[in-house]
Amino acid sequence: MASTFADRDLLPDSVKPINYDISLYDIELGGEWSYEGTVGILARVTESTKELVLNSIDLEIHGAEVSDAEKTQETIKSTAISYDTKAQRATLTFSQNLAVSDTTLIIIKFKGQINDGMHGFYRSKYKIPNTTDDELHHMLSTQFEACDARRAFPCFDEPNLKATFDVQIEIPEGQVALSNLPQKKVTKSKNGRQVVAFEQTPRMSTYLLAWAVGDFEYAEAFTERKYNGKQLPVRVYTTKGLKGQATWALEHATKIIDYFSDIFGIEYPLPKSDLLAVHEFVSGIPSSV
Repeated sequence: MASTFADRDLLPDSVKPINYDISLYDIELGGEWSYEGTVGILARVTESTKELVLNSIDLEIHGAEVSDAEKTQETIKSTAISYDTKAQRATLTFSQNLAVSDTTLIIIKFKGQINDGMHGFYRSKYKIPNTTDDELHHMLSTQFEACDARRAFPCFDEPNLKATFDVQIEIPEGQVALSNLPQKKVTKSKNGRQVVAFEQTPRMSTYLLAWAVGDFEYAEAFTERKYNGKQLPVRVYTTKGLKGQATWALEHATKIIDYFSDIFGIEYPLPKSDLLAVHEFVSGIPSSV
């Protein structure tokens, strides 16, 4: 049974996420705009259950398996997957009960689509200004507020179910990938692609997670205030040819970070701040990663 609080229908509270390890690959830049993904969810199972219910919409889940992150001898594979489109949920059924544990590892393989509806993981089209290139280009970005992370990867997509996030994305060489934290490493992949991995985020809600891929350039400045002994790097990313329009945003972003850190008495928690100009964006505010 799903937990309820007042008039809200919540996910069952028998499984709570601790960390997500998200890997996106085989991104199709054109055609169906599909991609493959794997998410490893380290979770706390508080009540033995044969069913795992999480949020998922517009995703095809290939399968799932569960093991103990500290005892990898036994793996339990899913035997059935069902979808509740109205509730935007998927139920994974297993052949035996998942044991109560603080170190349960759930690995889910899935397929998604980069949509053009300005929610979840989506694409924006644009033309490069001041050139003879009249072709339409695309950038990829995310909009997960308030509950659209479930369109990009299967997850426990409720604000109270906070976790840390590790993200890696396979992209064509020459493209730029961004996420909430700085890059950790870049490794060569197949067919002229590379895998960009990012540092682990602080514990946060799914709607705060963000990533983007595109032909980006940036303007950079630093805060006057020091954080952990260093001035914070602030960048405004744009698609090619628009970096010159980033000056106003960059000048004010550095001051706003310092202002709110002082007003609230809380240090800005990340080692960098990136702002991204998205060509098609539904919320009417800049996207920040």
